[in-house]
Amino acid sequence: MVALNSRIPGILFCGIAWALGPEAYGEGVTVEDVENSAGLGLGQKVAVIGEEKKVRTATVNIQEIFRSYHKVAHAEGEINIERARVQKEQNQQAVKLRAMDQVLRELECSLQGLNNSDVRRQDLEREKGVRFHERERWKRQRAVALKASHADINRRMVARMEVLLEEIRSLVRLEAERMGFDLVFDIEGTGSSQVPFLLFARDAHDITPRIIKKLAESAPQGAQR
Repeated sequence: MVALNSRIPGILFCGIAWALGPEAYGEGVTVEDVENSAGLGLGQKVAVIGEEKKVRTATVNIQEIFRSYHKVAHAEGEINIERARVQKEQNQQAVKLRAMDQVLRELECSLQGLNNSDVRRQDLEREKGVRFHERERWKRQRAVALKASHADINRRMVARMEVLLEEIRSLVRLEAERMGFDLVFDIEGTGSSQVPFLLFARDAHDITPRIIKKLAESAPQGAQR
């Protein structure tokens, strides 16, 4: 029984060796084979590394492009015209307010010229009260209307500028793809801490001049800067 147990490992080894062939005994495997196998693996790794595509990076200054875009200047001009119209209306309303104040001052002067027993005093005091409340109501209404006008102008301005920004972003994406860039960073872009996202980029290509030139090509005659 002991002899049989001692023969089991040898039998198993022979069976495995027979299944694997001569390589299990080291037969037919030379040093050159091992070196060639190792060299093949290393060569494959080098080939994979060599095939890895280098990431091409570009930078762009969106703020500079935005300031130079002819549509932005045109939009700002229209917004300024609208603000001037609101300011003109405000000035006209200020003239009306001064006229109402003048009426109140005249009523006050008339009251001061009457004694307490004068029968006209009650009517003048009533008229003064009516005029005063009318002035206050009109003043509040004008303040609300003026605030709403400015809010509407600001809302339309923000919406319009956002459209122009999207036009710029779309052109940046298109040109970056045409030029074969993988990443484009806005050098003026900042996070919540007001720190720029990009502080350094090796071999990054600045495509800002190209974008400005492309946008300028769409400007009407006389609008190019």
